[in-house]
Amino acid sequence: MKKKLTANLGLKILAVLFSIAIWFIVININDPVDKSVFRHIPVEILNEDAVTDQGKVYEILDGTNVIDVTVWAKRSILDTLREDNIIATADMQEINIMDTMVRIKLSTNKYNDKLESITSTTENMLVSIEDMKREQFVIGAVTVGEPEEGYMIGNISTDQNLVSVSGPESVVNQIDRAEVSVNVPGVSQDIRTDVTVRLYDKDNKIIENKNLKKSLDQVKVNIEILQTKRVPLSFTVTGEPADGYALTGVIESTPSTVLVAGKGNAIKNISQIDIPDSVLNVTGQTGNMTTVIDLKKYLPDNVTFAESDFNGKVNVIVHIEREVTTEVGIAADNVAIRGVPEHMTGGFAEATENIVLTVKGLSNRIEGIAEGEITAVVDVAGFMEKNGLTELAPGAYEMELTVRLPEGLRLEKPATVPVLIQQSETETENNEEE
Repeated sequence: MKKKLTANLGLKILAVLFSIAIWFIVININDPVDKSVFRHIPVEILNEDAVTDQGKVYEILDGTNVIDVTVWAKRSILDTLREDNIIATADMQEINIMDTMVRIKLSTNKYNDKLESITSTTENMLVSIEDMKREQFVIGAVTVGEPEEGYMIGNISTDQNLVSVSGPESVVNQIDRAEVSVNVPGVSQDIRTDVTVRLYDKDNKIIENKNLKKSLDQVKVNIEILQTKRVPLSFTVTGEPADGYALTGVIESTPSTVLVAGKGNAIKNISQIDIPDSVLNVTGQTGNMTTVIDLKKYLPDNVTFAESDFNGKVNVIVHIEREVTTEVGIAADNVAIRGVPEHMTGGFAEATENIVLTVKGLSNRIEGIAEGEITAVVDVAGFMEKNGLTELAPGAYEMELTVRLPEGLRLEKPATVPVLIQQSETETENNEEE
């Protein structure tokens, strides 16, 4: 038996080796080693606190946290692998603060021990490490567009006015402001809405960095919409200019109208802005009076100015000119004589055809006096009362004229005329008969 087993031993060993080789050839033909490339595999970051616990933050550079992985294995194994079976990790404990790379480790969550190899062209994750900075910013609110015509933006408020931002110092240092923006084109009613808080640099560019963390992402914004109206200014004056000067009646203001805004009855009931006469006191003025008036003091409650470039102040000029004196004639026939006692008549002497009045006032008004604008009356009864007379004897009396002049003119001195008082003809005849 022993001889049979050991006979031709070399040939038998060769046959066994040949059989094994044939088996490997068959196996490799049916299940060969091949490769598969798995793309866009995210790298899992391990032990982030190794950096953050030191008051540092990191930023992954050049997209090195997403890699392509090549796996070599038998086809039967490769056919079972998917992207979610590929594991890529970077352990932040393996980085020194001064370093900029973390080695990427590759594996699979199944058949890991049966892989021929697993590799990636990106062997290291590139990182930037710097100090973390935290800063607070006031949240500003702005509007985009214009409300409906006849309306304007009133008060804008937010339910939160501060946002805390933390992140890489170099990025936080770029932040110029925090802001919320609301579109308002064509609106005519108040707005209340939730708006995203955005961060801007000095060039008005939005700062977006995934390593930035905000204490809040949205705030509620309230926008008041006011109705507008353009109204005139109304001025009155008090006092009298210096002797020899008079008001021209012209009060000039710049601007002469203002645009105001309000809600409901507050804006509906305003038709003008009244400036009290105590503001414009012209007493003793010898020329134009110029002043600046702050209209804010005279706005009704719940009404505001609608133009952002208007500070509420107007320049006012009260025009005052020197008076001139001239003589104006009035025909005696146009002077009425009233209050003549019963049985008496009153008239002017035949030589009194024209009565000269000395009139004082502004030159443009004196020059513009039209015929018939001046009226005069002789009040005989008033003359008697003033002089304590109960009756008048026939004769000539110097009586004062009551003159009515156009507005802005006055007599320089009282005017008198000789009035001839006579007994009526009827009364004379009766006396003769007696």
